[in-house]
Amino acid sequence: MIKVPLSWLKDYVDITLSPEELAEGLTLRGLEVGAIIKTGTGWDKVVVGLVESIEKHPNADRLVVLQVNDGSRSYQVVTGAFNLKEGDKIPLALEGARLIDGHKLIDEEAAGKRIRPLLAGELPYFSVRPGKMRGLESQAVAVAALELGVSEEFEGILVLDPTAPVGAPLVEVLGETILDLELSPNLGRVLSMIGVAREVAAMTGQKVRWPEITIQEDGPSVSEKLSVQIDASDLCPRFSAMIIEGVEIKPSPAWMQRRLSAAGMRPISNIVDITNYVMLEVGQPLHAYDYDDIRGHQLIVRRAEAGEKLETIDHKVHELGPEVLLVADAERSLGMAGVMGGAESEVKDSTTNVALEGANWNPANVRQTARGLFSTVSEAGKRFERSVDIELTVLGVRRGIQLMQELAGGQVAQGMVDVYPQPVSPRVIELPLSEVPRLLGIELARDEVTRLLEALEFDVADLRPDGSYQFRQDPKQFTIMVSETSTTSDALLVRVPTYRNDVTIKADLIEEIARMYGYDKIPETRLRGELTAQTPNRSWQFEDRLRDILTSCGLDEVITYPLVSLANLQKLHSAVDENHRAAANGTRPHLQHLNWSDPAHLLRLANPLSVEHEVMRPTLLASSLETVAENRRFVERVAIFEIGKVYLPQEGQTLPQERHTLSLALVGPRQPLSRFNPKAADPAERLDFFDLKGTVESLMERLNLPLAALEFEPVAPGDAPVLHPGRAAHLWVRWEGQRHYIGFLGEVHPKVADAFNLDPLERVGVAEINIEALLPLQKRELYQTVTRLPVVTQDLAIVVSDETPAGQVQAMIRETGGKLLTEVTLFDLYRGKPIPEGKKSLAFRLVFYPQDKTLTEEEVSRLRQRIEGRLVRELGAETRG
Repeated sequence: MIKVPLSWLKDYVDITLSPEELAEGLTLRGLEVGAIIKTGTGWDKVVVGLVESIEKHPNADRLVVLQVNDGSRSYQVVTGAFNLKEGDKIPLALEGARLIDGHKLIDEEAAGKRIRPLLAGELPYFSVRPGKMRGLESQAVAVAALELGVSEEFEGILVLDPTAPVGAPLVEVLGETILDLELSPNLGRVLSMIGVAREVAAMTGQKVRWPEITIQEDGPSVSEKLSVQIDASDLCPRFSAMIIEGVEIKPSPAWMQRRLSAAGMRPISNIVDITNYVMLEVGQPLHAYDYDDIRGHQLIVRRAEAGEKLETIDHKVHELGPEVLLVADAERSLGMAGVMGGAESEVKDSTTNVALEGANWNPANVRQTARGLFSTVSEAGKRFERSVDIELTVLGVRRGIQLMQELAGGQVAQGMVDVYPQPVSPRVIELPLSEVPRLLGIELARDEVTRLLEALEFDVADLRPDGSYQFRQDPKQFTIMVSETSTTSDALLVRVPTYRNDVTIKADLIEEIARMYGYDKIPETRLRGELTAQTPNRSWQFEDRLRDILTSCGLDEVITYPLVSLANLQKLHSAVDENHRAAANGTRPHLQHLNWSDPAHLLRLANPLSVEHEVMRPTLLASSLETVAENRRFVERVAIFEIGKVYLPQEGQTLPQERHTLSLALVGPRQPLSRFNPKAADPAERLDFFDLKGTVESLMERLNLPLAALEFEPVAPGDAPVLHPGRAAHLWVRWEGQRHYIGFLGEVHPKVADAFNLDPLERVGVAEINIEALLPLQKRELYQTVTRLPVVTQDLAIVVSDETPAGQVQAMIRETGGKLLTEVTLFDLYRGKPIPEGKKSLAFRLVFYPQDKTLTEEEVSRLRQRIEGRLVRELGAETRG
């Protein structure tokens, strides 16, 4: 995110720690140092050389012959660089030194093989060896910056500082240690040398040294040269500018180029380099305009017009929308605010007059523009989208003009244009000292808290007897009255610096105290506090219990979208015409919700993303059948369940009824194919209605609902068009004298199966149960002791009407048998001679479970007679021998 050369950082704060200690300290305080980069470690046998003489090469017009002294002897060096003079100090590579092959890099660039920066990726190297060049021996190499890897400059030999000691290893002169910081988005304030220096100063107990700014302003008044108009003050709260005339565009000095290169930026020219240097130094991005290209000598901050176009300095033309903020002159746009300048007003080699802008831009707008129009965000954009201190515009512009006057010459116009419509006041936060132990678990004295905050340049005020606060560091003795205080004496008032946009509440101040105190010093403590009373979620617990039961029955849970397509719902009614549907809805009120395909009774999204997800599902059945069809493409047996909400409109209500519902679906072989089960494909060996019914019964039994309370009522023709006639039933539960409808189960109608791309000849069992109706019926787990007494088993065979459901007979037997009758199992159903036509024979096995004594034959006989008598009276049954 930002590379910090320690040699540059030393200008603003003393470095009293080793690079490793410094990196560790910054990381522990929230500024993660990703790497410590040390340049110059490969400069073996490269020393500081003194140019003693320069002569033309006798055999080549483009070469010169140098005599360079390394402090112990002179070397003859042949080079093609003409930028040297006698007395210059240069890097001198002796025999065996290893350098980057600049010629190979430049050749590849010329051939178009390299589009990234020259010093990126794998680099070619060569070893220095004495040799002859056009007949003269060259004993060493005068080194260019590119060959050392300190910049991409290869036009001439790198000239060192005149104070560099002759013969000293170059690593001691140019070697650099760089901290590579990886910062989170809220740390935009640290994207500068001053920003990092603040943290180092706070960590080591020092003060930051700001650069001294002195400018000779001897030109005309800036108000005569330039005017600034802000038409979008919500996106540009401040705009500052100065004018310098008569500058000379040339390369920036070596020291500035080295610093920029070490920080990861490519030197361009003195004016452009200065804007980048100030941005890296103080954190304020600047933009330099060719003053003569500003028509009307007026800068206007405005929103782009729809369809307006702008060519940026990367020579790409962008079509803009009104969300883009521009800096324009009286006739055209000059650049995208905070993102990238325009090509028509950029500083060129012919530029002599410069208008320097330092502005503050809305972070959200910069982020939207930069990331919407460009694949990569500029260094200025990275800072603006994280928020830049609004007080830096004046400082940044003055620092930039100072450096331009020093490095490019020129005359500075008097004064500055500073348009600041609504000045921002520093935020003030009241901090009760009791918050420190409450949030950090440690006790800190008032003076210690004050010291830690003031080290980070927060201004702290003490409470005075009259209820006012006076800031300690305010030279104007500014006093602020607080109408409401959190406490009477246990509080500090903290004024937040304008560059700390990340500190807005008390907890932010506590975080600053914690990181300055040291996270590693805060002892580990257990959490303390009272737990609130636990309120069980019966609905969630019940659904979880259903999942356990159904998975133990061999079913897999599925989860589908609550939004379905109308077409899938209409498939559920493909087996019935409108007349049957109307008749069914009119005769069975509790089944009206089965009319799932009528759009008038559905909840449709106003703006669905697709037709597959346009209707809130009124049933889980369509999704279950679609899931079965998808899975049957890959597997033979599918047994699934889903627990979810269905959405049913309520007449006169804005919101629908959201009913918790359980869906089951079974299809395929009952047992997998194997040598023990070779008839798995036989229709008689495949899942059907009775497997589904058994699953539902198991579910009810595991929920501790007596099976006697569960009733299966055959579905009348036309009642449920989605189900196969004669293979479907309604589910009822009789509880506390009332009959509750909870759902239905059955085999899918062949036409419906065919509509869902399922084999219409195959039996697909489905069920849908209202969980909300089932929830109040569940009972706690009941346990009983295992008897050591013998149980009594008897068989009962009766003849009843063919229309009498076996379940009704079974329920009556259970109810009549009472507590002693624990099991009633239907094990035989027979029609035919000698049973009269229209009747059937049912055989049940009865198991009587003794309670506290052995059952006598007489007791069992009385129970059996009671059961038979009721069956005869109420059902007209006949007993068989």
